[in-house]
Amino acid sequence: MKPRLVFLSNIAAPYQVKFCDALQAHFETEFWFYEQLIDRRPTWWKVPLGERCKVLSGSIYTSRLNYVSLNVFKELYRFKPDVLLLGGFTPFHALLLRYARWLGMKVVILSEPIRIVDDEDAGSDKLLTRASGPKKTQLFRAMFRDADLIFGMGQVARDQFVDEFGFRADQVVNAPYPIDIEAYFDHPLRLKRPNDPVRILFANRLVERYQPLVALEAYRQLKADYPHVSLALNRDGHLYEACRAFIATHGLEDVTFLDQIASWDDLHLVYRDSDILVLPATYSNGNLTIVEACASGMGVIVSHHVDNVARHLQEGENCFKCEPTAASLAASLRRYLDDPRLLWIHGAVSKQNVDHRRNTATAATYRDFIQSIISSDDKGEQHHGQAHAARRSDASSASHLESERKGDLHDPMRLPTGQSGS
Repeated sequence: MKPRLVFLSNIAAPYQVKFCDALQAHFETEFWFYEQLIDRRPTWWKVPLGERCKVLSGSIYTSRLNYVSLNVFKELYRFKPDVLLLGGFTPFHALLLRYARWLGMKVVILSEPIRIVDDEDAGSDKLLTRASGPKKTQLFRAMFRDADLIFGMGQVARDQFVDEFGFRADQVVNAPYPIDIEAYFDHPLRLKRPNDPVRILFANRLVERYQPLVALEAYRQLKADYPHVSLALNRDGHLYEACRAFIATHGLEDVTFLDQIASWDDLHLVYRDSDILVLPATYSNGNLTIVEACASGMGVIVSHHVDNVARHLQEGENCFKCEPTAASLAASLRRYLDDPRLLWIHGAVSKQNVDHRRNTATAATYRDFIQSIISSDDKGEQHHGQAHAARRSDASSASHLESERKGDLHDPMRLPTGQSGS
């Protein structure tokens, strides 16, 4: 009988919904989300959830507690998972950690690096440290030190959680993001001759830290010398109007916005029809757009401020790296445009480099990590089986339900809200 696993996260990101299916090979899995979609994500992100994913009813968001849903207690009672994966260091998840441990569940926390920012779109790459926030880092450790395992989303996160927050080194692992890239591997390599049309893709949201205006300025600098080049920009993000104004002011031609995407399953076609991904970010934890571009076989240019790409991006072998400035980005673009054979060479390497990011491989990695905490039960396998059976029977008792009702769900604990996505 496979262990039962629940993953609880903020929104029903399509790649997480797809990952739920991949995990079924190793666990009886359900994914729960506080919301289906938020305003900062496009409507085509809304995908069918199927039988094993659901949005929790009664979810609310508050600045003090982040997301909260009392319905999660009912769902935990119904499904009785062996393992609970919680997405993010939030006050409500600290409460769920204690509740789940009381019921005998193993608990895993997943988080990206924690930056000192007011919102995730901010451009700063300053990470929370013991020096900059001694009380906050101590609070993180105090609230989550009982977690069985912590998935740091990338090596930067793993190092921060150990070195700055004080979690045990054997408690924190570098875990990969799930990502839906199967269709991308079917894209052909780019065979380009000089003066063939080349489309540059800015696939990330139009926000400060990804710097779409830098990409536009680099394009402006290049367009006169390379009239065969075009640029496609993401449509979403609060800098959309600023980008439109820049295009109009400079009379830029052959610039389009990605406003014709019908569904998540059509997203890969944007990459198939593009040649070079650019991401001149001031901060990124290793964005999924980079892996998507590699799987598609595109040329890739990212700034030196993009973390967690060492395994699949090597400077000069399958990408170019730049400073987050228009001049530096334009210089890197010229290297591809002056020698378009590099698109084929880099793309072939990139496809090989991200083969390990298929969801089947990521699911196997999660299985191995989680199996390590299940099999390391100090009380032995026999006791684990007894506790497992007792948990399933005791958790359904009336006394446990009464304890849930009496629990203080309005805990005054508060964590900083400055967490950011990739």
